[in-house]
Amino acid sequence: MEKSEILEKIRRAGVIGAGGAGFPTYKKLDARVEHIIANGAECEPLLYKDRETMLREGEYLFRGLKIMQQITGASRVTIALKEKNRDVADRYQTTAQKYGYEFFIYEDVYPAGDEYVLVYEITGKRIPPGGIPLQVGCVVDNVETIVNIARAVDEDKPVVDKFLTVTGEVQKPVTVKVPVGTSFMECIDLAGGLTVANPLILTGGVMMGGAETDLNKPVSKTLGGLIVLPSDHYLAKRKTTPRETYTRIGHGQCDQCTLCTEMCPRYILGYPVEPHKVMRNLLMTGEAKERASLWAQYCCECNVCTMISCPEGLDPKNMCADAKQLLRERGLSRTEEELKLLFRDVHPVREGREVPISTVYRRLGLKSYDRAARYQEIVLKPERVVLPLNSHIGAPAKPTVKVGEQVKRGQIIADVSPDRLGCPVHASIDGRVVSIENNAIAIERS
Repeated sequence: MEKSEILEKIRRAGVIGAGGAGFPTYKKLDARVEHIIANGAECEPLLYKDRETMLREGEYLFRGLKIMQQITGASRVTIALKEKNRDVADRYQTTAQKYGYEFFIYEDVYPAGDEYVLVYEITGKRIPPGGIPLQVGCVVDNVETIVNIARAVDEDKPVVDKFLTVTGEVQKPVTVKVPVGTSFMECIDLAGGLTVANPLILTGGVMMGGAETDLNKPVSKTLGGLIVLPSDHYLAKRKTTPRETYTRIGHGQCDQCTLCTEMCPRYILGYPVEPHKVMRNLLMTGEAKERASLWAQYCCECNVCTMISCPEGLDPKNMCADAKQLLRERGLSRTEEELKLLFRDVHPVREGREVPISTVYRRLGLKSYDRAARYQEIVLKPERVVLPLNSHIGAPAKPTVKVGEQVKRGQIIADVSPDRLGCPVHASIDGRVVSIENNAIAIERS
């Protein structure tokens, strides 16, 4: 099979990054690289999605990696895991040796799954500031994405199901596979239901995930987990603090201690990210504010500064996110000359500043939720699904069906022109299209 045909199969199957970003996989793989990294490090605490995907779909994982090698010409393949999941490596060691692949076991620290961190730890190379792994001869994909590649190429199966972990304030934490578009509430019911009356849902993770109270929201292709917390939990309050509040508090209380910078994972890798300087722009206007905002340009929003580092309980992460928005609006960025001066060597005590997962649990009040969420084989047949058309990076998919039309599971219901970045969306159940609105298509089983 020709490379172009394989890439088209991946595109038509709607394969996108399953780890959170949602970048169309066919585009990422349209390159020649030296090294493929399968990211199974499961960066976010409490999640078991990647672990359970590997244990359940090992055959597809290795088939997917072989397909990626065929496309990219990579001579080296590494599967990245955390120490807590070393048993996964033990289970597949013989298979990996047969293929000539290797495992990389990272310590149980955060953010171990960040691709900048993984590429450096595995290859010794640093991705250029604001760059992508391709620039240092690598491609990094989440393990579930790689499983989906195998299904797309070998079996012509589109992405219509999603692995995710449901944990927190539920009866029994669980990892399941559900049709894309299933409501949060139906997923929570698979974990035995809620154990609190007024929950807040962290979507994707405790550190970088969003906060949601609407239990009718649908599961997207990029969602890794639902973490249910009581509405008065510390994290619930931090995640829902309005901008005017964290800005006002930061304006009056930041004492420029620099701990947010000294603990920043990107800063200690040598990147020009200094959140304490971004905090200064709360006191600035005009050009001075713009210059201070440039220290946020390469922030990955991992939230270490806000959730772990700051002794005052301020919010440098959101200040960096706001600063990056200002830079985008005004078309500002570091010059090449500046980057030559500011992109420094890796910090000499970097290894001593990584954040143990145990520290994350203790600082954020999560220890009681540290319960195994093993995979359960549950065949869920939702009566209704809502399929987002914009969960991937690039142009949103445009509907190819009409309200009232009958559709089959796996049928394309929205598509993106081949000359634009993006992927099709497929029906995840048999049924009838009942609405097309708000960048989503709703289907009810019939």
